[in-house]
Amino acid sequence: MSNMTDTTSAFVVAGIDAAVADRLRIEGGVTYVAETSPGYPCRQCLRDADIGDELLLVSYDPFEASSPYRCASPIFIHTTPCTPYDSATAGDLPDQLTTRTLSVRAFDSKAMMLDAALIDGSDLSATIDLLLDNSEIDHLHVHNASRGCFAARIDRG
Repeated sequence: MSNMTDTTSAFVVAGIDAAVADRLRIEGGVTYVAETSPGYPCRQCLRDADIGDELLLVSYDPFEASSPYRCASPIFIHTTPCTPYDSATAGDLPDQLTTRTLSVRAFDSKAMMLDAALIDGSDLSATIDLLLDNSEIDHLHVHNASRGCFAARIDRG
């Protein structure tokens, strides 16, 4: 899993796993060429595509457990493998997550939703800290609020 650790908070942000992204590329989807930036957020490298980049729009299920909340979500991935986001070198949340309106959904270990928040991306770090302060929350899913696209998973560091 591609992970990012925020050194000021105890959490890890992950894009989709490289093996999963490769499988989705093989299965195929709808091909887009980025005409604007931002606008085509890749969920493996957690960056917005550059103008001219080719991406696939695919359906992705971020759940690892069965749950009434389980659902697939649309995501973009680059048509060719890209470098996973790594906070060891970046040191902060991906810009892609801090510049959009987000839905942050908090789940327990059985994938049952315990809490949620609709936020401006600039408030993401504080929201993560607030939600993970509840010891019953196991992980978070972040989605773009406007179109519902899955953005990233967040776990405790």
